[in-house]
Amino acid sequence: MALHKDIYREFEDVVGPEYICDDPAIMPSYHGTEFAAVILPENTAQVQAIIKLCNKHRIPFRPVCTGWTGKFAPGFLYIDLRRMNRIIEINEKNMYAVVEPYVITAQLQAELMKRGLHLNVKGAGSNCSAMLRGHGHLDQTTSGDDRNHLAIEWVTPAGDIVRSGSLGSSDEWFCGDGPGPSLRSILTSAVPPGVTPGVFTKAAMKVYHWPGPAQFPVTGVSPNYQLSEIPPNMMARYYSFPSVEKMWQAEIKIGEAEIAFELMGFNIAMVAANISTSNEQEEENFKRLSKEIQGPGFFIILAGNSAADFAYKQRVLNQIVNDNSGKSVTSLEDPRTEGILLCQCIRISASIRETFRPGGMFKSIPVMGQRDLTIRWAIGAGKAKEPLIEKGLIVDDGGAAFGWGVEQGHLGKTEIFCKYDPHNEVANQAVEDWHKEQSDRAFRENYFALLIGQAVEDWHKEQSDRAFKERYFALLIGQNAEIGRALSNYDKWWNEIQKSFDPNRVSPEGGALV
Repeated sequence: MALHKDIYREFEDVVGPEYICDDPAIMPSYHGTEFAAVILPENTAQVQAIIKLCNKHRIPFRPVCTGWTGKFAPGFLYIDLRRMNRIIEINEKNMYAVVEPYVITAQLQAELMKRGLHLNVKGAGSNCSAMLRGHGHLDQTTSGDDRNHLAIEWVTPAGDIVRSGSLGSSDEWFCGDGPGPSLRSILTSAVPPGVTPGVFTKAAMKVYHWPGPAQFPVTGVSPNYQLSEIPPNMMARYYSFPSVEKMWQAEIKIGEAEIAFELMGFNIAMVAANISTSNEQEEENFKRLSKEIQGPGFFIILAGNSAADFAYKQRVLNQIVNDNSGKSVTSLEDPRTEGILLCQCIRISASIRETFRPGGMFKSIPVMGQRDLTIRWAIGAGKAKEPLIEKGLIVDDGGAAFGWGVEQGHLGKTEIFCKYDPHNEVANQAVEDWHKEQSDRAFRENYFALLIGQAVEDWHKEQSDRAFKERYFALLIGQNAEIGRALSNYDKWWNEIQKSFDPNRVSPEGGALV
């Protein structure tokens, strides 16, 4: 559905003829959908003008920068933010960085390392926008981005410019909550629908001390990245334990001692993926490493500020591991392999291989909460995978889950995958059933939110198991008033917020839950 030529000209006047297109020969390069047009603004003023025109003509829009974009209905205006790619400021004294949406994390991380700083790199990878909200490998010491986003410049779906936190009162970027009223819960929503309507045009992120070299010694080309040398006072290891309880106790003590730069509860299949450059090599490594472990385990990086600090952290780690009967997987201590793991897990190029193991499509179930409880849930979900593995319906990854601690273990995330051939109808249905059953169990047992309490218990008494499952899956598309009631009626509040910020319904992000 192309724009009327007069409307097209109005948008063209905002960005210039070189930065708007509705040519049907070009549109397929943008995900092959029938967009009204693609437009590339250069700055906040242009974004604002574009959104005001969308409201004037009732044209729905969606902004896109570096990540996966989901599905589009015909007639949308595709706002491509690739021209907004500037690092605005790196404030070394107050430890924050201000970026536009098309600055990727690898770009910002490289500039920060030169200054002895680094940031939270989301698990989606360093090729994604540095603005991206989420969690990742470095959460142990940098937390997740619900904590790291500071002041934000936001163009609302109605075309108003909002400068949140300290930016709105003092033109400074250091705080996301004030002085003055805070919009953090709207701008960084962590519950469904989990996205903010409108466009973020600038954002400040908290940055952290980096004890490593100013230039990370990466060599090789994708996917065979490695380090030319192990940086001084830095180490990567994988430890396995005889039981989940032992592993968890070691995680607690490591968090209390605050010695880990990174701690990830990888399963051994994910480690195999991260040190491999082909599917065949990965399967060989998985089989070999599976014989070297005694049970569940975790991957850890130590980074010392000095030789003495590094030696201290090593001694503490060794004591904690020994107290809990942990053992290092010695083949992973080889300097070349260690360098690959350091590179993959600090620069965060690991996720693409650890997620997309051989097997085609994957389904995952993530749970957040108290780390030990989410691990226990994942054990049950892993056991439920075993019959599917035996039948050859899904990839054999040992049935294991993975996860990590956030802020030295004060919070945790656990996730489990099922990987399968989507063209196999039997496998497709089996995985769908597994996903429904285990998601239902997670919610029923309060693993998703340990805050729900009696409200969920009362609801369960009223619903049959079948009705419960049907209503639970309605939540995934944001249409469940029953679960909304159990979560402080968030769906009603979100609807009211949407009506206020987007009266003409031109922004599908965070759409109303009706």
